[in-house]
Amino acid sequence: MKRVWPWFLAVLIGGWLPVAMIAWWWNASAGSVDPFFPPLETIWEQFKFNWIWQYWGIHVMPTLQNLITGFLLAVAISIPLGALIGSSPVAARYVEPLVDFVRSIPPVALIPIFILLLGLDSSMRIMSVAFAASFPILLSAIEGVRTTNGVLLDTATVFRLTRSQVLWRVRLPNALPTIFAGLQVSFQIAFIVAIASEILGSGFGLGAFTLIATDSFMILDAWTGVLLLGILGYLLNIVFDVVERISLRWYFGQKKLV
Repeated sequence: MKRVWPWFLAVLIGGWLPVAMIAWWWNASAGSVDPFFPPLETIWEQFKFNWIWQYWGIHVMPTLQNLITGFLLAVAISIPLGALIGSSPVAARYVEPLVDFVRSIPPVALIPIFILLLGLDSSMRIMSVAFAASFPILLSAIEGVRTTNGVLLDTATVFRLTRSQVLWRVRLPNALPTIFAGLQVSFQIAFIVAIASEILGSGFGLGAFTLIATDSFMILDAWTGVLLLGILGYLLNIVFDVVERISLRWYFGQKKLV
């Protein structure tokens, strides 16, 4: 915790720009009579009503559940597969061209295909998120394992570690900083696809709520949906950074010594 506290303090200090922007928005929109750009104070009152008392369980929890489930499924599949491909030149020769082809397809473009195959229930949204989130994790795992420090591999040879032991005890731990970089990119993509899948095929979730509110000219509700998306994205990034700092404390400690 002592190592996390300076980072948390830096996050608080670095939050001055969002606070300044909110203060500017609050003052600039005060007294606005434009129905499409209401005062932030009015949006905030509606925000508290919608997301503290009324719609949290109906719209926010399904979005978070689909996002986290799909992301964890992508992690569980992509890291072991990337480790195997990165450590095997033969596997890389046959699998990487297919990976490059599939990952070039925009994930959002495949949501209608998932709707045709899986219907409109939560399984479609989970699989859409898992598919979109898989490729950044897979590529980072392949690259991280493939570029393992040669000194570590020589040391493993001296200690006569088996190929499996080298992979799981040397290559994969050494690749964790690179994998976490891919995880961060993947999480952002997963969040976008989770919202997009709700917009295209759901009556529940933040994406569906915001679209329905916009189409129904419920401007205040639409603004609260957009505001909540920004807040959730920001908070989830902070949680991810905390997990990364704790999981890679050895790596960040090593960087301070360099």
